[in-house]
Amino acid sequence: MKKYPHVFSPIRVGGVVLKNRIISAPSTIHTASSGQPYPTEEGIRFFEDRARAGAGLVTCAGVSIGGAFDDGTHASWDLKKPNHTNRLVDLSERIHLYGAKCTMELIGVFPEGYTVSDGCSIMGSPPIGREIPKEKMEWFKNEYVEAAVGIKAAGFDGVLLHMGHSIPVAQFFSPYTNKRTDEYGGSTENRCRYAVEILTAIRKAVGPDFIIDVRISGTEYQEGGIDMEEGLRIAEILQEHCDILQASCGMHNSDWMTWTHPCGFLPPNHNMFIADTWKKSGRINKCFISTIGGLTNLTDCEKVLAAGSADFVVVAREFIADPDWIKKDLAGHPEDVVPCIKCMRCHDSDNYAQHLQCAVNPRAGLEAPIDRIPAKPEREKNVAVIGGGPAGMYAALACAERGHTVTLFEKKPALGGLLEYADHVRNFKWPLSDYKNWLIMQVNKNPKITVKLNTEAKPDEMEGFDSIIAALGSEPVVPKWLPGVENCRTAVSAYGHEDEIGQRVVIIGGGQVGLETAVHLQKLGREVTLIEMLPQLAGDASKTHRDELLVEVRDHSDMLHVLLNARCTGVVPGKVSFELDGKAESVDCDSVLLAVGLRARRDEADSFMNAADDFYEIGDCVRARTVEWCTKEAFYAAINL
Repeated sequence: MKKYPHVFSPIRVGGVVLKNRIISAPSTIHTASSGQPYPTEEGIRFFEDRARAGAGLVTCAGVSIGGAFDDGTHASWDLKKPNHTNRLVDLSERIHLYGAKCTMELIGVFPEGYTVSDGCSIMGSPPIGREIPKEKMEWFKNEYVEAAVGIKAAGFDGVLLHMGHSIPVAQFFSPYTNKRTDEYGGSTENRCRYAVEILTAIRKAVGPDFIIDVRISGTEYQEGGIDMEEGLRIAEILQEHCDILQASCGMHNSDWMTWTHPCGFLPPNHNMFIADTWKKSGRINKCFISTIGGLTNLTDCEKVLAAGSADFVVVAREFIADPDWIKKDLAGHPEDVVPCIKCMRCHDSDNYAQHLQCAVNPRAGLEAPIDRIPAKPEREKNVAVIGGGPAGMYAALACAERGHTVTLFEKKPALGGLLEYADHVRNFKWPLSDYKNWLIMQVNKNPKITVKLNTEAKPDEMEGFDSIIAALGSEPVVPKWLPGVENCRTAVSAYGHEDEIGQRVVIIGGGQVGLETAVHLQKLGREVTLIEMLPQLAGDASKTHRDELLVEVRDHSDMLHVLLNARCTGVVPGKVSFELDGKAESVDCDSVLLAVGLRARRDEADSFMNAADDFYEIGDCVRARTVEWCTKEAFYAAINL
């Protein structure tokens, strides 16, 4: 009997048989294109790996409606020239090689700044859009059809039409954005008319055996937008014209983006209720329904399908965090699956930088060069890792995986380092807490790793070790120049000791640590004043996480007060003084917390520099940064031993 009978039940969708119910969502990497109008080897490998990992259907991304174009950032693949489509044929065949089927995502972004109505946003931009005229709508519909025909000719089994998240074509559905007075505005039927025309034209061109998958927002969460009942009515209309409806949610803006891609501020599997509502309504019975939104393990996938809440599960980030998550679980080791920490670093690095990065998987985006590194070193070594935070633990695991013997030294009574704070912020740091606990579990059960707690390693005691990896972390900065600094405590030290913090709290420093501490204490009912000398908050945070933190500030401005461009000048019991706009001011308080930065323990790390033949410094003792850098540098050190 199958371990997960619903997940691994084959199913026919039109003329295509899918081997299981897992769909890999269309995340992609910028290196899928280096300016050329066809996928790179790295891009092909990225999607091929999802098929190798066990997905039944792999959705790719990179084809633009209206033809290929080079915006200097994104992948845009050409369907019109045979010597360009050769690589797309390679892509589809390399997915088929592993028994998976493949579709291509088509994102409905109009040309020339058009949106459904004047003043709409374009993929989260300011409201600069202008209403698309009917002749341009007709042209865009025909381009959809031409793209679908070209994708079929390249060997793909279907298309995914992205018509959710308030991207321009999705704006037709929503009463919040659609202000048209013609036959494409007004009633639900009118607002669905353009999508139906597109889907009808595509079906006529590609025939009945080609999968048409459609993603919509079942609710936008936005007042005046698509609510659950309206989302159901839209789905009811579209079911006649597609094979699969994907029940997504939210909009492309800072308010709802992290509901579209659920992060730590939401509980696990938060968006599953949308597909469940559709399925249980009895009104969607002419197409299949898929659900998406932070699924990370087969147990949860099985529960969703077994409960009849969806026909398919769509997964994106877990394939990045751990490409082997399916295989590990089926082998009887679900505890070994690396948990996604929902930090959105993959999304942000891919959309706002030039290299896909993952906080918990240093191999992401580097699969091909890593394949060229021998799995085992020429000689197994005796390695000392100094520090039991995230960098030290990952280094120990990576070294042990390569066959080295590791001794991990931690001067505190427990592993975890600064990540210990996440245990006390379960209301929005629960994914990071889970990852910290996963690291500890993996270290403790690895027979190649010996852990020495309550042990401060010393350079003159490193005899017998071939290699040393210093991962001593960082410590909070205490500004000695600040008068009355002795009346403060560090923000880091407040976690786990919240009962010692008064009702009125001043936090000095509005970087990510300061802002997260402010949000945490506000959620515990404290009134918080945040003093930041720069003109913005959390400039060191990734974009999406910063956006969600700023939404918290905005929504709780009655209890969370922010002072920007303000320089703290002194602290006395019960009062903090500061300068704002050239004026001396003060605020009364019960407690003062410092969040003015973290200092790398470089001197302590450097003291081990000549204590062994090999020496590496990693993580916060190089420079205080995020978990991503701890993971990356730990892995790099291990593969170079």
